[in-house]
Amino acid sequence: MYKHVDSTETLALFHQIKETVWSSMGFEMEYAKQGSDLYLLLAEDGEAGGTFEFTPYSKSNSFIHSLFDEILTNDMRAMEVDSLAVLPRYRGQLGRKGICLMVDYAEKHGYTHAVGIADPSFFRSMNQKYKIQATQIKENILYKGAEAIPTLFHLKEVYTDKENPQYSWYSPVFTQRKVEVMR
Repeated sequence: MYKHVDSTETLALFHQIKETVWSSMGFEMEYAKQGSDLYLLLAEDGEAGGTFEFTPYSKSNSFIHSLFDEILTNDMRAMEVDSLAVLPRYRGQLGRKGICLMVDYAEKHGYTHAVGIADPSFFRSMNQKYKIQATQIKENILYKGAEAIPTLFHLKEVYTDKENPQYSWYSPVFTQRKVEVMR
């Protein structure tokens, strides 16, 4: 399903996949941010076919802060989402897995919202296909060589209501286990 990037080899693979996808979409390459959690999305064949990056909002760069500081409220716990990139041959199976990972990651780490610069087709997909409220908070911008939408993703609404039929696409990627502690 996914693999946490935890070595120089997996980091190189993460950047290779991201660069392949981003350059095909007309985006300039951007490398992982310090303090981010990076994930490789794994296909049915076991191969890494996608990437996703999660960054605590407090560690986001000044550009992201300039877009989102005024709309985030004290009751929101926000992370930045970036680098969702899926190689063309895996787009049918890994896009949904990436969205499930984002929801699970937010729940596990206590994030209520995510911010990001969304590709217009991804923005529409979040609202229409996945029924995750994605709010455009400013006009479209030119970012890394392509049009993008500054977006606030409302994730708590999803993970607190996973049984809702509108989220029938959802399947957990993190497993919760009870552990009995022996004394």
